[in-house]
Amino acid sequence: MQTMKKLFLLAALVMGISGISQAQTALTQTTLNGAITNSQTTITLTAVTGLVAPAVGSSPTSFVYIGGEAMGVTSVNTTLDQVGVIRGQLGTRAAAHPTADMVLMGNATPQFLIFFQQDPPLNGACTASATISTPWINVLTGAQWLCSTVTATWVPGWNNPLATASPHVTAAVASAAGLITPSGPLFHVTGTAAITGFNIPVGFNATAAGGGCFTVIPDGVFTYTAANNIGLASTGLNAGTAVVVVNQPITFCWDATNSKFLPNTQ
Repeated sequence: MQTMKKLFLLAALVMGISGISQAQTALTQTTLNGAITNSQTTITLTAVTGLVAPAVGSSPTSFVYIGGEAMGVTSVNTTLDQVGVIRGQLGTRAAAHPTADMVLMGNATPQFLIFFQQDPPLNGACTASATISTPWINVLTGAQWLCSTVTATWVPGWNNPLATASPHVTAAVASAAGLITPSGPLFHVTGTAAITGFNIPVGFNATAAGGGCFTVIPDGVFTYTAANNIGLASTGLNAGTAVVVVNQPITFCWDATNSKFLPNTQ
């Protein structure tokens, strides 16, 4: 095990100094299927799709991030959805994590990292198609960052206090007669179709142990229903008045008790 740890740290160092790649790795998301202690080296996930066990004697190429802790993957059991891990990597500490906690995961190569130990420069220039990992996650703080296609700069993402203190818009999303996927903590919604719910974007902790909010700016007078994971339809707010007004922000917050997004017009 000590040999594996040394190999992992060496790989992290190589990747950290290798520079920016033009490839992009999109992280995937799942949940813990059972609470874990701060010393377990085998964890069970809801899904292990995409995770790869390293060759014998090689450093990990797949990594998971759970509640402020980065882990290197040492083995993958696709039958039991179990993963062997090296705990407390990239400057993070091993900790206990509750069942259903959000898990972010992905695969690295010697050319680029998928998790980072620092933030990108706020408002620094970026190109979404050329970012090395999305979302960008600072594993030391948990803060996430997104490359906005609107401003072509790094902007605060999920679990980032600057998303409230200094919100920046991300890509506009068209309303649909169904579910839409939020592009970031602040985004415009175009069109007038009835939104029935929200797909969970990667990095947003919509779990039994999670939370978070996002704000939409209507470009058109759409409606939203309670057909899926929205807790209250637009017709249930301010009865007799227009709820969705162009350019009037609406905030939706995740309620872990009901597993619903609750709207609040501002």
